[in-house]
Amino acid sequence: MHSCVNGLGERTGNAALEELILGLELLYGYDTSYDIGALKELSLLVESLSGVRIAQNKPVVGEENFTRESGIGVNLVMENPLAMFATHPQVTGRKGKIVLGKKSGKPSIVYKLKELGLGDLGEEDMAEVLGEVKRRGNEERRLLSDAEFAAIVASQRKKERT
Repeated sequence: MHSCVNGLGERTGNAALEELILGLELLYGYDTSYDIGALKELSLLVESLSGVRIAQNKPVVGEENFTRESGIGVNLVMENPLAMFATHPQVTGRKGKIVLGKKSGKPSIVYKLKELGLGDLGEEDMAEVLGEVKRRGNEERRLLSDAEFAAIVASQRKKERT
């Protein structure tokens, strides 16, 4: 069998080594003796050397594989990832990630407040912050950074005091 990292190869490419290893190990119980946790690092090295970027959603090594924007299931991403993802993030040395954007919900906001150490918000402030996150996500057609979210929270708290 032929394979290569990130599926790069001549003509139409080859089977991706990282996907084969994970399939053999997890689906068939075959011990490949490979360090599955090093697959991401290997893929990034090949990306750097080849100049061919890894798709964000590429199985096994994509940066956004274990990312969730929707408010539904936020607790599952962190506490029971197999309910949300095909493999547990820890298998490949990763962890779940919550991001904020147009599909976010209250649980995402609560999670981010805690993750960033920004304290709690009352119900009204929570609704305002969520509305602003959704508005920006929709208008700008992208996810918000943690710094942008922190600024929205700070702005809401400033409004609250005046």
